[in-house]
Amino acid sequence: MRPLILVHGLMGTAATHFGACAQLWTRPVVTPGLPGHGADPQVPAHPARVAIERLQAEIRAQEQAPLLVGLSYLGAAVALRAAQAADSGAVHGVVLSGYSLVVGPSTLGRWLTGFIGLAAQQQATRDHFAALHGPDWDHLLTATAAELSDGCLVLPDAADLARLELPVLLANGALLENERLSAQPAAEAGADVALLAGAGHLVPPDSPRSFVAVVEEFSDRIDQRRTTFHERRRAAERQQTAAVPDGAAA
Repeated sequence: MRPLILVHGLMGTAATHFGACAQLWTRPVVTPGLPGHGADPQVPAHPARVAIERLQAEIRAQEQAPLLVGLSYLGAAVALRAAQAADSGAVHGVVLSGYSLVVGPSTLGRWLTGFIGLAAQQQATRDHFAALHGPDWDHLLTATAAELSDGCLVLPDAADLARLELPVLLANGALLENERLSAQPAAEAGADVALLAGAGHLVPPDSPRSFVAVVEEFSDRIDQRRTTFHERRRAAERQQTAAVPDGAAA
């Protein structure tokens, strides 16, 4: 069966972000760890760049084109950038979850800076991240913030979705305004959209059964050519055919 590659978000792991879904998938799942997260031994100078390269290697290792599932801002960015760089036909489609198209990089950078300061003041938070990611967890945060500011990590916008020659699904929780408001620009860019009631920023742990159902159904619809991406292609082909004058092809 066609595999799924699940890309977790910043300061999480595949287990913490997708673990609630582990027993629910009905198809093969690959869960590459991001650099500096979990048991990964070292934080590289440019963790996002290494993450994209790591995901590209996972894509090439699959016997069938995989569906990429990127969670939160880092996971979504890594998944979409890897899909953009992949060879034609190497990727089945892309799912972005916990991602807002109305939050810019500067806003996210401020959030991240604020989180770094908050974590520095709370011993329980420091202990949690040290246990999860090791003693360099704070360097992971500052390195990611630096990549946002220097342009090494570029968050996808609606134009990126529109340019991507692949089916895309935005699967957000319905509880956060910024993520609800992303439904319209995503749809205008040609993505399928699902808002999952009862879920917040991290949809997989909040609504695991609904998340698995939405992702697997999207993968099936890609095979059946029943996505917004395919509908738009068919509409463009009809318009092109209608624009050809009678007898022009003779």
